[in-house]
Amino acid sequence: MKSAVLLLLVTLGLTGQERIIRPQVQPPGDQPGKASIEGNVLDAVTHEPIKKTTVSLNGRTSLMAITDASGHFAFRELPAGKYTLQAHNDKYPFPQNGFEVEQVPVSLAADEKKRDVNLTLTPGASVHGHVVDEEGNPMPRCMVARMRFRDTEAGWTFGSMGSVQSDDKGEYRIANILPGKYYIMARCFQSIELPHAFIPRGPLKDLPVLTYAAQFYPGASAPSGAAKVQASPNANLAGIDFRMLPATGVTVRGRITVVPSDHNLRIALQPKDPVRREWHSPSPRFNPSTGEFHFSNVESGSYEVIAAGSGDGLSYFAQLPVEVGTAPLEPIDVVLSPVPALSGTISIEGEVKLPMSNLQVTMQPLNSRPIMQPPPQVQVQNDGTFTLNSVLPGRWRLAVNGAPGYLKSVTQGDHELSPVDFEVAPSVSSPLKIVIGTKFVQVDATVFTPPSATDPVFAILWAADGDPNRRQTGTVSPQGLSTLNAPPGKYFGCAVAGAQPWRLMQSRALLKILESACQAVDLVEGDRTRVLLPFISTEDLKRLAEKLEE
Repeated sequence: MKSAVLLLLVTLGLTGQERIIRPQVQPPGDQPGKASIEGNVLDAVTHEPIKKTTVSLNGRTSLMAITDASGHFAFRELPAGKYTLQAHNDKYPFPQNGFEVEQVPVSLAADEKKRDVNLTLTPGASVHGHVVDEEGNPMPRCMVARMRFRDTEAGWTFGSMGSVQSDDKGEYRIANILPGKYYIMARCFQSIELPHAFIPRGPLKDLPVLTYAAQFYPGASAPSGAAKVQASPNANLAGIDFRMLPATGVTVRGRITVVPSDHNLRIALQPKDPVRREWHSPSPRFNPSTGEFHFSNVESGSYEVIAAGSGDGLSYFAQLPVEVGTAPLEPIDVVLSPVPALSGTISIEGEVKLPMSNLQVTMQPLNSRPIMQPPPQVQVQNDGTFTLNSVLPGRWRLAVNGAPGYLKSVTQGDHELSPVDFEVAPSVSSPLKIVIGTKFVQVDATVFTPPSATDPVFAILWAADGDPNRRQTGTVSPQGLSTLNAPPGKYFGCAVAGAQPWRLMQSRALLKILESACQAVDLVEGDRTRVLLPFISTEDLKRLAEKLEE
């Protein structure tokens, strides 16, 4: 199955001695106390102390300390309260794609001294090998990457988790890899000139060449035929070698025939297979003044030429299929067409008095677009109308920033649309009609089995339609109670242990698996709902996350 993991990025500074860094401003009432926390940071495999490790303390106050040569840290003069501890060291991989970072909860009474609080860091793995050509000669400057399927708001994507280049001997080494399963891919950009009796004249003529196709260990052309490499803590995986094979490279060339006045043109050749896009989207030689483009060494397959531009206050767009085989292609004429404006109106239910000009309509693309541009956005006029001029055809997600409520409905003509995922047509469409609702539902949640663990417990609700704007979290009291406010609709709910539940809420795949174990909740506008939420332990969440990597 595809990998789904939760994103967590922290950037911390290091020094060579133990120290305590006090925040510049402490919240009112959080005066220094007499309690303290001290302990050690250890390697999870060798159990050796780790020096020069940043330890962050969060809770009543936020502090950082650096471990000494014996891996020791200390926080003193702390007020009573609840805290979490977390360690980070550049020599150990940070779980950007692991289920969670270890966060140790600590509760302090007034004047309490907590000692021997241990934190652990898991060492990374390394992968190394050689890249050679079909005759066994070393291939320098080849890119070798570890790849994974990732769950994003736009759907499953396949992407690199970091890459290195092979050296002059064709050797490579990827170090400090987070434990897990990966595809290893090599891609070489060298080309092989073929014998040719006559060189045609002209600026866009090329000699016939061979290129090297991307290769996945142990010799597959795509992930579907490849084997995953298991990176275990502290493992050294040697012999992950590649023998690259030449393949025919075809030139795809042509011209954009309708050029906007300001020549703000972009063009891309994108594989139709979304998995293939990550490692095989050729880069063009492109003259924006004339519209001429040229893609070299394109491997056989199904592609799309996608072009866009702007001028005279309008956006332009073109998309056409291209089938690449082994024979040369005729030049392609790409005709840009003006993109019709997407207009609409917004109304707010209830007695809310808010200037419409405070609202902003934004669109987020759900298609994988090779042509990057800022997400379309526009301020709403005082009369509630808006017009977006740069929404290219494709799938989009709509949001209204600054609204005093939630998106209750979005309609276009006689059709109701899902703001989470709807299609924008290349032709003129009916105006959108957006209604903002303001009647939230109060949810009084009780944890079905209040846990006895010391970890913080949170109630979580997420919309059954996957709307990322309808995800709620709330702290569960020691009595197993939590109160949430959410827009009406269908939800799933659970109680989970851990210091950062919003990380869990970012994984659509994990939430999908949790649906069968959690409580379905139907929130009706204007009602107050009571619900019993089942408790999902940290261990159960880890097991579910591990299944997604199989």
